Amino acid sequence: MYALKIMFASKKGSKDQEEPLVRGLEFNFMEWNIGGKLIFISALLAIISLLLPWIEGGIETEIGFQQGGSIFLALYIYPFLMLAQDKDINKAAGIISALLVIILPGYYLHYMSGELREPMLDIVRSGIILFFIAGILLLVGIAQYQRYHRHGKKETKGKPCPECDAPMEYKDEWERWYCNECGKYR
Repeated sequence: MYALKIMFASKKGSKDQEEPLVRGLEFNFMEWNIGGKLIFISALLAIISLLLPWIEGGIETEIGFQQGGSIFLALYIYPFLMLAQDKDINKAAGIISALLVIILPGYYLHYMSGELREPMLDIVRSGIILFFIAGILLLVGIAQYQRYHRHGKKETKGKPCPECDAPMEYKDEWERWYCNECGKYR
């Protein structure tokens, strides 16, 4: 259906060839398996949770951004980029990242309850609960994730160039099609 593409700058090679510095990000929700969809949804829920109250200390209630919860979003970078670039996720690194998303906010709550001298359950608010749920979804998503091979699985030669109609070659290192006639990646 619809896909959002974000392409990054490219550099000129030795023969006026364009090589991508960073592969483009492509968000094609309908093509992802359940694992990819869960990773994407969990990242959105984590961002939304930062706009909700995380803790309440006395008469003050602060949202996740005010509490520094945005630091925990860094744990979403690896799985989210692998999803958007259609690359395989290293399961060990992804699961460690997801477990940290689940564990670190709990440790943060424990620390804050000591600072505020309140029982932990008295200061917990909806934002941090949503962030915890997003972490569980991330863990399940990483366990279920399979890339969808947006450029095809086995085919490496013969796809016609949309510009000159010459056969293109699939470059594994960039995971993109390359036209020798035009000297461009497609």
